[in-house]
Amino acid sequence: MQRWMNKLALLSLTALLGLTACGERMPTVREMCDQDPGLCADLNEDNWCRAERRQLIISRYANKLQEIPENQYYLLKDLQKYSQCIELASGIEHRKLKSKQSHRIEAYLNSLDAIKALADKTATSDAPLLLYWHWANRSDTDALEQLLALENTKAMQSHELQFALATYYAKQDQDKVLSHLYNALRLYTPEQRFNVEIPESLVTYYLSREDVKNAYIWARVAIAFGSETMNEQQMRTIVNASDDQYDDWQDLAENIVDEIEDGEFKRRPDAS
Repeated sequence: MQRWMNKLALLSLTALLGLTACGERMPTVREMCDQDPGLCADLNEDNWCRAERRQLIISRYANKLQEIPENQYYLLKDLQKYSQCIELASGIEHRKLKSKQSHRIEAYLNSLDAIKALADKTATSDAPLLLYWHWANRSDTDALEQLLALENTKAMQSHELQFALATYYAKQDQDKVLSHLYNALRLYTPEQRFNVEIPESLVTYYLSREDVKNAYIWARVAIAFGSETMNEQQMRTIVNASDDQYDDWQDLAENIVDEIEDGEFKRRPDAS
């Protein structure tokens, strides 16, 4: 698991290597800002939301290099995550420097403007990822209809889009939810961004079925991939198993993490 965590911080930059000339070194985030101040000028300058800010700059850089639907989709997601973080930070009073608090408020308002601008720009796109975003975030039923029309096509055979289908079926067909979540994990490849909501959703699914073994295993997987919602102690309170069981399940979780990060996850729901 530690091997994955060490790789996680580098994953986004590594995924951009294909956008540069062969052998060309990727710029650091600081270099990105120096080369194009517009990538960073509207963001907060203090230490709040550092991870979200960094990821947003990387996504902006990627989208600037290649403005394709996939990059636009992840830029929208990263704008949202940054916006949520800086909204919280803007409400925290800075006792010594009130200017820092006002700068965070400005950054939050800037993030809302950036989300709206990109959302408006992509509103008529028929790219599946953007159809999913507009349905999930703007309740665009036309986008949903277009997305579902593609359900059984090759266009939907990706890590993120299988998760999209799982979210749609969450209140309708739990068998399809499980199938799409496992499909998403099987389709994941190491150069992609991993969606930690997939193992988190599997925890929810298995808890609803009172399958505490699989719920605990997938919680450990989610934690290994940096989940901010899964908590080891909380899961132990819910599951209440023996120490030997926890050890066995931890081993199973580590095997799953290794398979996922190597792009070799082949498991099926009935043999998880």
